[in-house]
Amino acid sequence: MTLIHPIINGLKANRKKILIHAGVWVIYLLVNNLLLFSRDLQRMFIIQMPLTFGLVAALFYTNVYAVVDPCIRKKQYIRLVIYTLLLIGSYVLMRFWLFDTLMPLLNIRTAYTESFIMLRNFIPDSLWLAMQYLLFSYGYWFAIYSIRLERDKRYNERQIAALEAEKTQAELAFLRAQLNPHFLYNTLNFLFSDALMVSPRLADSIMALSQMLRSVSEVGYESLVAVGQELTYIRCYLKIQEYRFGDQLHLHFQVTGEEYERQLTLPPLILISLVENVFKYGEVFDPATPARISVELTDDTIRFTSSNRRKESPNYSQGGLGLANINKQLNFVFGDKYDFQKQEINGIFSTELSIKILHD
Repeated sequence: MTLIHPIINGLKANRKKILIHAGVWVIYLLVNNLLLFSRDLQRMFIIQMPLTFGLVAALFYTNVYAVVDPCIRKKQYIRLVIYTLLLIGSYVLMRFWLFDTLMPLLNIRTAYTESFIMLRNFIPDSLWLAMQYLLFSYGYWFAIYSIRLERDKRYNERQIAALEAEKTQAELAFLRAQLNPHFLYNTLNFLFSDALMVSPRLADSIMALSQMLRSVSEVGYESLVAVGQELTYIRCYLKIQEYRFGDQLHLHFQVTGEEYERQLTLPPLILISLVENVFKYGEVFDPATPARISVELTDDTIRFTSSNRRKESPNYSQGGLGLANINKQLNFVFGDKYDFQKQEINGIFSTELSIKILHD
C-alpha cells in the first residue's frame, strides 16, 4: 500500500499531462496506420496496435527519462551510448517475444507468421522502429529541455529584477538619510576638541560616533567590505553602549583570528545588524544571563555567533537590515557557501552565521 498511494497521487497530480500525451499517441497511431488498413489487415492491425505501440511507447519514455535526461544532465556521454545500445537490444528481444511467443499463443496472425519472413525481415524492421522512436524521443527531450531552460531564464530574470529594485530602493533610502559627511565630521571633530577638555569619556564617545558615521558613508556603495571594517564599527557601537549604560550592561564580546580581519570580506553592515538585533530584542541588562557575541576568523571562514535572552517586546522600533534581508543578501553573494541558523530554546535566542570564503 505504501507504494500504491504515491503512484495514485502522482497520476492525479499529472492527470492533465497524461491525458495530453495519451491523446497525441492515439492521434499519431491512427494517422500512421490508417492508410495500412485493408479488409485482410484491418483486424490484424487493430489487435496488434495496443501491444506493438505499447512497447514503442515504453521505449520512447524510457529513453527520455531513464537514459537521455540523467546522462546528459550529468554529462555521462559514454554511459548514454551504452544505455542506448542496451535499450535497443532490450526492445528487439521484447518485440521478438511478442511476435514469436505471445501473439501465436493468443492465436493472433501477424506479418511475421511465416518463419522465413520472420528470419529475413524481423531484425531490420525492429532496428528501424527502435531508431525511429529513439529519434522522436530525442526531439521530445530537446523540446521539454528548451522549455525548461526558457522557464528558468525568465525566473532568474525576475529574481535579478527584484534584487535590482531592492538595491535601488536601498540606495535611495541611503541617499535620503545621508547628510553632508564633511559637515558631520567637522562638527564632530569640533565637539571632540571641546569635550576633550571637559570629559575624556564624552570625547571618546564622540570619536567612536565619528568613526561609525565614517564607516557607514564609506561602505554606502560597496558590495563587499573587509571584516575588519565591520568589526571597527561594532567596537565603536559597543563602546558607546558601554558609556550609555555603564555597569548595567552585561554583554560579552570576543574576536579570535584578528590577523584575518583585512583578508576576509563580506557584504557591508551584515555583522552590525546581527549585533543590533541583540540590543533590539535581547535582554542585555541581566547579570544572570548576559548576552554573548563571538566572531571567529580563519584564513577561509567567518563565523559569527550570538545568544541572548529574548524580551517580550523590542527595546526600540528602529533596527538594522533584518534577519530575512541578511539571509537574502548572503544567498545572493555566497550561494550555498554560507549557513545561517537561528533558534530559540527555553527563552534563549541564538544565531550562528558561518561563511566559507573561496580564494582564487
